[in-house]
Amino acid sequence: MDVEAIKQQNKHNWKLKIGILGISLFLQVAGSNLAAIPFIAKSFPNISITQIQSLFTLPSFTIMLFILFSNAFIKWVGKRNTVIIGMIATIIGGLIPFFVNNFPIIVASRLLVGAGIGLFTSLAVSLIGDCFSGEEQKTLIGIQGAMGTLGNSSMTFIAGLFLGIKWQATFLYWLFVVPFLVLFMISYTSKMEKSTTVETSKTATTGQEKDHAKIPAVIYVAFFMLFLFFTAFMVEATASALVIAQNKLANQGMLSTEIAVAGLIGALISMAYSRIFKVFRHFTPVLGVVVGGIGFLICSSASNMIIFFIGLLCMMISSIIIPYVYDTILSDVDSSISNMVISIAQVCNNLGAFASPYIISAISKATGLTTAVEQMRISAVILFIIGVVFVLMAISRQKNKKIA
Repeated sequence: MDVEAIKQQNKHNWKLKIGILGISLFLQVAGSNLAAIPFIAKSFPNISITQIQSLFTLPSFTIMLFILFSNAFIKWVGKRNTVIIGMIATIIGGLIPFFVNNFPIIVASRLLVGAGIGLFTSLAVSLIGDCFSGEEQKTLIGIQGAMGTLGNSSMTFIAGLFLGIKWQATFLYWLFVVPFLVLFMISYTSKMEKSTTVETSKTATTGQEKDHAKIPAVIYVAFFMLFLFFTAFMVEATASALVIAQNKLANQGMLSTEIAVAGLIGALISMAYSRIFKVFRHFTPVLGVVVGGIGFLICSSASNMIIFFIGLLCMMISSIIIPYVYDTILSDVDSSISNMVISIAQVCNNLGAFASPYIISAISKATGLTTAVEQMRISAVILFIIGVVFVLMAISRQKNKKIA
């Protein structure tokens, strides 16, 4: 059966949709039990608080490393086996701290968690491109963009419930990976993998060799825009508390709740990506980042926590740029290299988030805008610049379409 026919057939395969989307629930949950830090510190009085905190940032390092390594791993064992091995490694690494009270072993287990997540991160997107097309692909890409937020919120809540037992119990939330692993194994069979990767072998025999597939210039620009976006967006996490303190807002304790609620609403908006794209087409990311930039400006000058929440909500809307870039990759890039390109995009995401404090600090020092409020305004300017770039890209697409 033709690959496109299989993709059309999969339109009604809800088990496959849930099996693939379920992978994305666990992309952002490595630090869902951050509330356990004080209790872990008490159990290891000879370990510095910085080292304790690093337990929750260590996975980010191996996630980035194994995202880069995953493409070679996929060629070696296949997509299905890569996801299965990655999820099993994540489960094992995630549960080890429940059974042991040895700090070096816990450190190793956290690195294993990151390695596992890194292996299947790019496949969370590329499998959607393999198994679905057209409007269905756009819809699922939008939902995929929201799954990470939903997973983090739900696992944080569950870990909080387990904290009432003991800090080790907070790591039991990794057990929730098991049913999604089973569902993935049942729905994305070896037969499905073979039938949906036929297209790759076709390109190799129709004149365009796999090794010679090129990445369009527009995708390189999108990579850099993702890097800049995460550089600016991370200021929401690092400066929000400082901004409300600097502006002396009442009810500052509402911040965590406001961030969680705004994040969930932002996730719902990402789910509607396909419908939004129908209206705004390639101006969709422009809308997102401009609204996000306005959100940073609102938060920087908010006079109360209600206005601050409105600003946070605007910031979260800007994340629609993520499903747009992934959708563009799946649409514009040769299928034989789509997984590698998505891997690069996700590395750009992580690098932007990691480098954010250093880049924003450097800009602050260079401009003399050093307060938290001013840093939010710097982020707004960065988002507006990204918006201008996407406007130019959208206009260029329209011109090329007319010429064609």
